[in-house]
Amino acid sequence: MRIAQVSTVSSPVCQHARGSVEAWVWLLTRELTRLGHEVTVFGCGGSHVDGKMVETLPGPYGAPGSLDDWQLCEWVNLCRAVEQSGNFDVLHTHAYLWGIPLKKFSRVPLVHTLHIVPDDNAVKLWAQSPHSNVTAISKHQWSGHPELQPCAVIPHGVDISQFTFQPKPDDYICYLGRFVSGKGPLQAIAAAQALGLRLHMAGPENAYFREKVKPLVDGKSVEYVGCVSGADRERLLGGARALIYPIQYPESFGLVLLEAMLCGTPVAAMRLGAVSEIVDEGVTGCMAGSPDVFLQSIHNALLLDRSQVRRQAESRFSAERMAGEYAALYERLAAKK
Repeated sequence: MRIAQVSTVSSPVCQHARGSVEAWVWLLTRELTRLGHEVTVFGCGGSHVDGKMVETLPGPYGAPGSLDDWQLCEWVNLCRAVEQSGNFDVLHTHAYLWGIPLKKFSRVPLVHTLHIVPDDNAVKLWAQSPHSNVTAISKHQWSGHPELQPCAVIPHGVDISQFTFQPKPDDYICYLGRFVSGKGPLQAIAAAQALGLRLHMAGPENAYFREKVKPLVDGKSVEYVGCVSGADRERLLGGARALIYPIQYPESFGLVLLEAMLCGTPVAAMRLGAVSEIVDEGVTGCMAGSPDVFLQSIHNALLLDRSQVRRQAESRFSAERMAGEYAALYERLAAKK
């Protein structure tokens, strides 16, 4: 098939892109190409993909020669793709759901994927065209709007080869993510201290970190290891006895859960949002329905078989599985047209 992927343009599309959607588009493109499809990516300058690249802007928004308005940049990129839609069998856009109003202008089926929690505008936009081909990244993502039914639910996958199984972890548990109240960094610290466990924390510094978290970091029981990526991220996750995920609000997905599991590291998480779709209770991790039970979920997670954690994650969350499901959807929509 001839497939177009419309990335977001907060960064170039490449393996280690600064933007999570751009890195994800790179991975999906690689896997679709390996399946024998002809893939073209629409994105900003500086991108490197397996397949053809159409650079619609010199760089991400704010870059020299590009535009400063991020929404305008996304719109330009999306419109360029629809303009060339006749060259493809299907066009898959990741620019929020902004491609829905362009359905009548596309000469091939449009597929839309929202990579975040739907807000009111996203809901209203889809409701205006309820037969749009919107996919979900979890059953939870659109569960609050039963009148809107995704054409497919396709959980994210990751590159398994980038994560090494670590059968013998170090003596710490870890928190990895943004430092915002909804991610529960303060709850992570409180839980580790209550259980007498060393906690390693990683993520980009921000005002919340400096005001709320940093005063609790003593370099011994609670250690901040910086903003990690690549091999450092893998070592942190693989060396942990468990990843703790004390989120306070529902999320549509949680990639860090997959990454930890592929290292053999079990997870202890609050049962919110898509967590129960990712974690296999008693196999890859343990979940808590309330803060009072969270301490017990951490204790239980530490007892799980790390080799089984890895095997289960491999079977469920490979990039190959993800690409195969998207390819099947594309073929079904192209056949209908």
